[in-house]
Amino acid sequence: MKTKISLSIIGVFNVLMSLVMAFAIKDMIPTMLNTEVQEAARMVEIMHYGLFPAILIIGLICILCRNASLQTAKKILLSYIIGTTILMFVFFTIFTNEPLMSFSVEMVIPDIIVYLVSIIGFIKAK
Repeated sequence: MKTKISLSIIGVFNVLMSLVMAFAIKDMIPTMLNTEVQEAARMVEIMHYGLFPAILIIGLICILCRNASLQTAKKILLSYIIGTTILMFVFFTIFTNEPLMSFSVEMVIPDIIVYLVSIIGFIKAK
């Protein structure tokens, strides 16, 4: 798989996710929490506003570096794999055991698919 394809998929996904975090988080909060406490909902909203630029940066790096040399592209993919591995660990150890959160595997299927794209893109890099 060409690294350009992998980086493009990862980049577009992350840019889209950042926009969801910026503009749709208020609508998503009721499905994310197991509480009606407004302070908890506001904290989730604020934290997603903080995540928005970080996820946007990841997406833009992947998109803007998709024409980089093979060595550089593989380093970007490896960085994404390492970071997402930690994220998946958090999803499946902390989030699944947190009673305040309404977390299920179905919520992160797109993340898992893009994670697999990054792994395949790294292993089969051309």
